Amino acid sequence: MARRRKNNSSRLLGTAVFLMAGSAAFYYWFWPLGDSGVPSGPASGADVPLTSDRPDDSSLDGGPYADVPERGQDPAAAAARNTQDPQRGQALLASARRAMEQQQLVTARAQLSEALACDLPLEKAVQTRADLTRLARQTIFSNAITKDDPFVEAYVIQPGDSLNKIAKRYSITDDFLASINNIPDKNRIRAGQRIKVVHGPFHAVVTKADYSLDVYLGGTFVKHFPVGLGEHDSTPTGRWQVCNKLKNPTYYPPRGGDIMLADDPQNPLGERWLGLEGTEGEALGQERYGIHGTIEPDSIGRNASMGCIRMHNPDVEELYDLLVEKKSEITVR
Repeated sequence: MARRRKNNSSRLLGTAVFLMAGSAAFYYWFWPLGDSGVPSGPASGADVPLTSDRPDDSSLDGGPYADVPERGQDPAAAAARNTQDPQRGQALLASARRAMEQQQLVTARAQLSEALACDLPLEKAVQTRADLTRLARQTIFSNAITKDDPFVEAYVIQPGDSLNKIAKRYSITDDFLASINNIPDKNRIRAGQRIKVVHGPFHAVVTKADYSLDVYLGGTFVKHFPVGLGEHDSTPTGRWQVCNKLKNPTYYPPRGGDIMLADDPQNPLGERWLGLEGTEGEALGQERYGIHGTIEPDSIGRNASMGCIRMHNPDVEELYDLLVEKKSEITVR
């Protein structure tokens, strides 16, 4: 059945649900490819040596070549504010600006992400997120492979490979892999083809105070989305894991009422559902929450659901392609 356009004037606040899948119940700047087929980045990749080490700067602690928060860092820890050292954030921003001027994209990205974890003034925090989003478009969400980037590498497709197999190997989704490599049909790849792969998984941090969801790769900020949350502070804090993902979900009202099929214009879930399973904090043991779209776009930025995390439909579709079942974590704070 064709999916009908949702009526945004509908008003349904209940979104704590359980879903059925089969018999189981669950309570870009893009850079062109080079002649060899290897993704080719901006000129800086070849002409300006890049490094993920921090340049020598006497205003930064740790001396030259101190470690940077890149691959492998706990996203929740990386996102935690360091209110003890706001001056460090200012020094990191100044150093990152110099790195960007020199087209040292990886260094700038690392320093900006570390600065974001410091106690930056609001205006500078907003600008830092914008700069990081732009750098992520260049280095992560394009087919460019920037020299010395710890998150990415070139991969040669082997006989018997599929995008799904490759994506699982790197803890990303095949939809994301197809997107960054401009592959229109996921089922049509060839042995010997060179593509870009990203070392996942992506994670997310939801901050209730400002109704935001920030996406991280390792400890590095890459995307920012607005969200809606549970009324009466009913979205539990703590750590969650993505336990299932559904496109065009059926809605089963938790308080009774008519079941709404995927094509029902009053289905309040939008067209994507990411089921969550609580693993730490208030979330521990919780299974009936999720991240989903909405037919009430004006509820984003407010407490209006039964506890689930709402997103604009285009945003949740993008997030759906980033997060991986059983691997991606969501921290709500």
